[in-house]
Amino acid sequence: MISNFPAPYPDELIYSVIARYAVHNGILSPKYLTEELFNNRNLTPTYDLPSHLDRLASYLPDHYDALILINQHTLLPIYQPFQPDTVMIYAMQALRGEHYQSLHTRLGKNASRIKSVNFFRFCPHCWQEQMEQYGEVYWKCSWQITGYEYCTRHQQPLFVSCIPCNGIDRKFYFAHLNTLKDSSQLVFNLQDLHHHIELARLIEELLAHSTFITVQDFSILSKAYFTLLKDRDLLSGRKNINYEKVRQLVVDYWSKSFLQYYQLGDLSSENCWLKNICRKHRKAFSYLEHLILLKALVPEQSPIHTYQQYLDMAATATEKQTIPVNVKPETNQTLSEDQLKWIQLIQEMSVKQARQYDGAMYARLYRNHKDWLLKINQIAVTTPPSRPKPRVDWGIRDRQFTKQLIKIRDELLEDLDSLQWTKKFLIKQLGHVSLIEKNWYFLPLTKAFLEHYAESVDCYQIRRLTRTYIRQQTENKYYPPSVFLRLAGLSPQRLTPEARRFFDNIMGK
Repeated sequence: MISNFPAPYPDELIYSVIARYAVHNGILSPKYLTEELFNNRNLTPTYDLPSHLDRLASYLPDHYDALILINQHTLLPIYQPFQPDTVMIYAMQALRGEHYQSLHTRLGKNASRIKSVNFFRFCPHCWQEQMEQYGEVYWKCSWQITGYEYCTRHQQPLFVSCIPCNGIDRKFYFAHLNTLKDSSQLVFNLQDLHHHIELARLIEELLAHSTFITVQDFSILSKAYFTLLKDRDLLSGRKNINYEKVRQLVVDYWSKSFLQYYQLGDLSSENCWLKNICRKHRKAFSYLEHLILLKALVPEQSPIHTYQQYLDMAATATEKQTIPVNVKPETNQTLSEDQLKWIQLIQEMSVKQARQYDGAMYARLYRNHKDWLLKINQIAVTTPPSRPKPRVDWGIRDRQFTKQLIKIRDELLEDLDSLQWTKKFLIKQLGHVSLIEKNWYFLPLTKAFLEHYAESVDCYQIRRLTRTYIRQQTENKYYPPSVFLRLAGLSPQRLTPEARRFFDNIMGK
């Protein structure tokens, strides 16, 4: 049980909280840190959307829970207002639990035009205030959001540190003022400076109100934007959108150079982000695309307020269009015999099945009561979709991987010079690292093999000692203990107890 885990500071990343815990306890090894906190040595730290938050919340006082950590100390709030409820429920579960799979893909981050920051960013004046108030510094959430390039509190661009927050070599670090020596300040086009300041304030407002905005599905977003464009007189005809007018509004308000800074400069191609966001929504768009468009369409009003207003209007209109499931009994007196029979049929089967059952009656109703028929068909019993055939037979794939691993193990048994047989090393020999790691629970045989045959540190050290001993015997030489350990790539401090006993035995101690 962790009893001295630090409480998060205002707007602090969970990543930063864990880093401070490592500093407070003198932990230098990232693997030891993750093992102590999460009982897992193979976790890769994620600064924006960390998992295992239920476990971290258990280390904190009772007034903290996983929901507070998610809403106040991760970057999930910038996605919430623009994602359907189903995606957000999945994201919440992923952040709280320990099985973290493809969350960045589900949120659209990996395919987004808006690229995340590559190095941690900070404001040195904010750091100075943190040092005076708390005696230490930390990474703030807002600093690491693309679009928040300017500290609105101290009226200056942020600094970019040399500490990576992405990439395969990232690990837990602690921010300190020495970072200033290797940092550089963000540079903007002076003509666009006021836009960067405005966008930073919009992101602050988004973070403050994001938890109060929910989206049922993408159809609500499509209706909300269509209604907004209609109210701003940006339609040509009844349903067609005048993209040229919309494009001109966006360019006039934000300028081309500012849009290009965030890779949003393409506004003319057929599949540009601006046309797609005005069309029927089939996927999520980033917070920057929404904020930039909403502010350009309604410059006199907060984009968050505009967005919430039109979402509510679209949701209300959708509720009014919902057709009641039950037909009122009193209307049955005015219905024909065919209509009554049809109601009975569609309550027992789908429309297609009812039509096949009595095609003549369906034809009569279509000729004489078409509007009623189309309306009433919407309450029919729906045929359950057929179960899709699995694209991959995981049982066969599991057995194939296990057979390949057996061959790899047999080859490695003769190779004393190979690297440690960790799970990662053995998976790499298969050549399907991503496939296995993302579908771990569909491969029980592969999982059991790796857990059984993965080489522990004890075994690896003994193998290295054995290799050196064989070399000593082959060359008919005697190495002193210090030379023997050096040739084995070990040291007395690194030897495990089991390896120490083996070493003492072969040295005749």
